[in-house]
Amino acid sequence: MVCPAARGPPHRLRPFARVGRRPPAHSTALGKALLATRDDEQVRGLLPATLSAMTEHRVTGREELTEELRVIRGRGFPVDREESTPGPRCFGVAVPYRIPARDAVSCSVPAARLTPARERSVRDALLDARDRPAPMTRRP
Repeated sequence: MVCPAARGPPHRLRPFARVGRRPPAHSTALGKALLATRDDEQVRGLLPATLSAMTEHRVTGREELTEELRVIRGRGFPVDREESTPGPRCFGVAVPYRIPARDAVSCSVPAARLTPARERSVRDALLDARDRPAPMTRRP
């Protein structure tokens, strides 16, 4: 894959995605966004009996995760509070083209630079993108 353009922040601390990395779904905003589109029984069937912790911030109890998914369903988006990688806070939304969703988008911000205003801005942009109608495409 070729990246035609990129715009990085002017700061030394930069979040980045490692292509091919497969962290547990319960420890990322993307994964929690997708899990929240499923009911609790489906989620229990998808997850291992023991939930691994990638950092000290991760909830590893199944009941705690069930409660977190309930909160996510209510507010419409998850937050990864340095649960998969120390440093960034990540916000995500499931893309509702299929039910249950199989796609999600996220935005990571270094926790040290995350202000309440920036958090609202990121959240609003993701929810707007999620709720925007899919563009119509023509098939040849």
